[in-house]
Amino acid sequence: MRGAVLVVAACSTASSAPAAPPAALVPTSAVVTPAAALPAAPPIVAIGDPHAPGRVIAVRIAAAVGRAPATDRPAYARADQPVTLFAVLDVQDGGAVAIYSDAPALRLAGKVVAPRPIARAPRVELRWNKLEPAVATMSNGDAATFHYEPIDYRATPIARAGGQPSLTADVHPTLTPDHGDGVGTMRYQLIALQGERVIASAGPEARRGKASGGLADAVLRVSIRRDDSYLGYLTEMYNQPYIWASAGTSDATHQSERLEGSDCADFIVYGARRMGAPYSYTYTGALPRVTRLLAAGTRGDGGVYRDARGQPIAFSRPGDLLLFPRHVGALAVDRGTIGVLDDQDLMMHTLFDSPKEQAIADTGYADQPVELRRFTPDLRRDR
Repeated sequence: MRGAVLVVAACSTASSAPAAPPAALVPTSAVVTPAAALPAAPPIVAIGDPHAPGRVIAVRIAAAVGRAPATDRPAYARADQPVTLFAVLDVQDGGAVAIYSDAPALRLAGKVVAPRPIARAPRVELRWNKLEPAVATMSNGDAATFHYEPIDYRATPIARAGGQPSLTADVHPTLTPDHGDGVGTMRYQLIALQGERVIASAGPEARRGKASGGLADAVLRVSIRRDDSYLGYLTEMYNQPYIWASAGTSDATHQSERLEGSDCADFIVYGARRMGAPYSYTYTGALPRVTRLLAAGTRGDGGVYRDARGQPIAFSRPGDLLLFPRHVGALAVDRGTIGVLDDQDLMMHTLFDSPKEQAIADTGYADQPVELRRFTPDLRRDR
């Protein structure tokens, strides 16, 4: 399934894919907070001037990272950089169309726009939604039945917004497990009510069409990463589903590049590409071509990994790869026996669940032979 027309990047080809997951590894539901424990949502407050003429004909969302101009393009930020979402209203009055927004600086479709304050817009009520994947694991099928499975996105209300014309972006998922605790990717929708009329920005219906299971660029996307390290860039993929045989017609249009989801190998390559490495999305069997071997071995007594001579393998450094037969993850945290590679060390990976850090012992691959590898050239950035 891989060629000039289609790039299928997988853990995963039909011959190298991970086996069907044990039932215990497949998430069946998200953790739901009892309603009684949730804070009361603020009431929806109407905004704008009740005497202002005009009809709202379109609504959009623009995102500003820190003090940068708000734009309608996908936003990427570190966890220490606030991301503000601004409502943008297109209002028609006679033959003229005016744009209203409280963004201090605004760029739409790449052009600088001077909006009017929303307080001067016609009176509306606003509703904000997150657009979330409803599943943490899915499949595009095998080599014989490959297809782009549509990702099931659902709109979930952001009750805390209270109808305000701006809010701080929050990427915590509500429909799947929250492994990132504040980092990851989220999509948003804005709805305006003007009298009996309902005007909405692009939502779950805004599909890309062919060669994709995700949503069009008209749906605003925000990605918040932990930091600027390799592992930090990997956290941008948090909250997105594991997609067996994730794919694309090119690297630029790959599902992983668009943060729709990934399989284990695509997840690993995504972080390298964000660090500037020119690697193509691929499968686990091809990763040795772009990495160098540091050590190899198997798990021994006490959960310690040992090489062919029986010597413990040293814990190298976070970001190095743990390549198992038909699976891969990134070494994240040294635990257990400090200084050596053991099954209590944490690896960052995705496997039948959205990405997360997990003890090697709990991944289902601890008993498999492992190669400790490092990308070439080295992706580490000195700070």
